[in-house]
Amino acid sequence: MTIKKITFALLSLMALLLMSLSTQAAWFEPGEETKGAAITTGDTDLNIRVRLQPRYDHGNLVASRDNKTYSTESDLYLRRVRLELTGAFAAKTIKYNLTLSADKYDKAGNANALGIQTAFVEWAADPAFSIIAGKEKLPYSRVSLTSSSRRLLIENPVSTESAKAIFGRSEPYYQPKLAIKGAFLDGVIAYEAAYADGWANGDAIQTNSLRTTYTVYRSKPVYALRTEFSPPGWVESKKSDAHLGKGKHLTLGVDYVEQDDIEYNLTTGTYQESRRLNGIDLSGHYNGITAQIEYNEWKIDTLDPRVMGVHPRGWYAQAGYYIDGLRLEPVGRYEFYNQDSKAVSKAERDYTLGVNWYRMGHSLKFGVNWVRSVYQSNAAGRLANDDKKDVVQAQAQMYY
Repeated sequence: MTIKKITFALLSLMALLLMSLSTQAAWFEPGEETKGAAITTGDTDLNIRVRLQPRYDHGNLVASRDNKTYSTESDLYLRRVRLELTGAFAAKTIKYNLTLSADKYDKAGNANALGIQTAFVEWAADPAFSIIAGKEKLPYSRVSLTSSSRRLLIENPVSTESAKAIFGRSEPYYQPKLAIKGAFLDGVIAYEAAYADGWANGDAIQTNSLRTTYTVYRSKPVYALRTEFSPPGWVESKKSDAHLGKGKHLTLGVDYVEQDDIEYNLTTGTYQESRRLNGIDLSGHYNGITAQIEYNEWKIDTLDPRVMGVHPRGWYAQAGYYIDGLRLEPVGRYEFYNQDSKAVSKAERDYTLGVNWYRMGHSLKFGVNWVRSVYQSNAAGRLANDDKKDVVQAQAQMYY
């Protein structure tokens, strides 16, 4: 039996199990979001959720055979395949999370691997102080910290997706960490400080001008800090791009991440590299109006003259308006991303327009986006005879 058949069989069985456990037989009817299937024994509970995101892309997805222009292609796949197991015990002071994923399943070029997305334990000693140990997101980038199940647009900005990849080789944004976090004054001030491995011994990190691949000999750990500030009465109960016309929030977030003394051990000597990221974001919503803006920049500096350091920077602004009754939400985003501000003509601009329709909140929804990317002459993505590409994305979400 192929991996594809095994995965779909497991998903089908899990969906049937969850539906049999549910007391809401008609969960596809218009209404409130579902919360999964809960199992409680004494002071211990387990919540089981399944998320599927069927996805269809059409447009300039790949370059033509001569690599000079974009060709028009289509791709149908599963953007998200998640099984989430969460719960708590010991008077809910000990929380846990295990999420299995087979994301981008059957996407062109994807390996169709089943893996562990998150796996961590949290000791919630006090609202102002919790300890987290395990694999989870590093604390930076507002849009990246928000669950993709509550996303305003189908894809994240290209600059934040690039920023997620700079502190490690494999799933660098989701990695084992030890962190403390909490909130003061009923959430007016919130913080998280994390310690993680980042680039480690044996990781292939760079390729020089001679196409020689460098591997890491040793390095210091990653340190990350994020703080958030909200006015009293404007604290966000749960991070979301789309609040569906309910409540209000206004939050300013600031983050800083660094990893120093990443060493390459070569026969010609030992070279060091450092990586630093700064970010700031402002998000808010009031009833049906939601908007946010975010800026990130990062530096990769090296003492090896054969490896070029880079200094990317990018920002985006996005907004949406939820139309109650119709359950429709027109959305849009503009992004400017300079892939390397130390080089000439390395920037791109990305324009996104779309609409979401919520049948049952974020538990059952549909979205369509049109994305145009325009590239400067030396930017990655620019082809010899093509400086732009257009893609239409259509995605559904079933989150039980």
